[in-house]
Amino acid sequence: MIKNIYIVLFGLLLSMGVASCDNNTDLLFDESAAERKMGANKEHNDALKSSEQGWLFQYYPEETQKYGGYNFVVKFAEDDQVTVWSENMDDLTMPETSTYDIISYGGPVLTFNTYNSIMHEFANPSAAEYLAKGGDFEFLIMSNENDMMTVKCIKTGNVLRMTKMTETAEVYLSKVTENVDFIGQGSFDANVNGTKVSVQEMNRNFTFNYAENDEIKSVTAPYIVTDSGLSFYEPVEMMGQTFQDFTLNKESYQLISNEGDMKIIIIVPPIDLKLAAWYLDVSAATDRSEVVLAGWQAAYDANDQAWGEQLASFMAMGAANATYGDYGISFYSYPGPYRAHYNLAFGGVAGHSDYLDIVKLSAGFNWNWYTHLSVMVDLLADNSPYIVEIDDPDAPMTVKLTSANNPDVWFIIRQ
Repeated sequence: MIKNIYIVLFGLLLSMGVASCDNNTDLLFDESAAERKMGANKEHNDALKSSEQGWLFQYYPEETQKYGGYNFVVKFAEDDQVTVWSENMDDLTMPETSTYDIISYGGPVLTFNTYNSIMHEFANPSAAEYLAKGGDFEFLIMSNENDMMTVKCIKTGNVLRMTKMTETAEVYLSKVTENVDFIGQGSFDANVNGTKVSVQEMNRNFTFNYAENDEIKSVTAPYIVTDSGLSFYEPVEMMGQTFQDFTLNKESYQLISNEGDMKIIIIVPPIDLKLAAWYLDVSAATDRSEVVLAGWQAAYDANDQAWGEQLASFMAMGAANATYGDYGISFYSYPGPYRAHYNLAFGGVAGHSDYLDIVKLSAGFNWNWYTHLSVMVDLLADNSPYIVEIDDPDAPMTVKLTSANNPDVWFIIRQ
């Protein structure tokens, strides 16, 4: 009994000691922990509102950055108001205003807490993308110094930069969109220290393939377009050098690295199929060769066997469904119709101004249900590049593509 009493008394003394230590710890500060958090949040809030032109927000959705990066400008004001611009806007004079807050959630978190169709573009789900594009609208503030704020996406963990603007959103984003159009008009080649590097590009991601020490290596680099060129999400190492920032030289059609010796060459094709939807219809004998018809027939038979559906004779090519960023070829299966898409790159060929290269990239919308249509995709890609004949260079409506390697493979696409 006495032993138990001693144990209880010892526990009480120990708890009093712990409480005393906690009280002494609090006494080390003039403010409570809650007050210190509020003070830190206010400091960040004041910094956000201090930029007269707002902040350039270099934004990467999705945890693997598979959509690349996009430029936003966010301007903070009193009454928790934030005005947002984006390079994707059709009219840069029409920004959207909503509200924001800085809350404590494992640290100061900047949250865009009311719906803003511009700011929430990559986080807003749709019928085609029920998880949207993996975008964030809450960001942990990691640092704020030298007119740059570094934040970390709460959902994806991506680390992003916000930089104080020195010009208006309209001026800066206009320069960005001009560079986007220039860079996006072609396919790409590259070299490092004069050594050739093959390049594929999709959704603002470069994939570089090169040989080093008798080994083929591959590096993927998500990027964002800037007012002077482009920048990788993070530094990329190739052949013993590290690269991140590039300056666009429009005269030479090159992106030249600011670090090391690397050049990305823009090869402009004779026609940019990504500007519009084009259609290949094999039902017209004048619009395809017998080889192309046989390829489509094989796809038709495979589709009938797999699903009992009839494959449409027409296929959408180029900007097959630009609303969802589908560039390549789309097939339609009936009844339905059910659309199945495969991503293709349409690029130029160095030294051949009238050649178009068609390259397979990846499976797209619904493709996992229609992989048997690959016979037609393979036919188009395996016989690339194509000699291009355009009806009217100024306003093209009909384009004939003839394989440079096999003239028996040819087809016409129409707008």
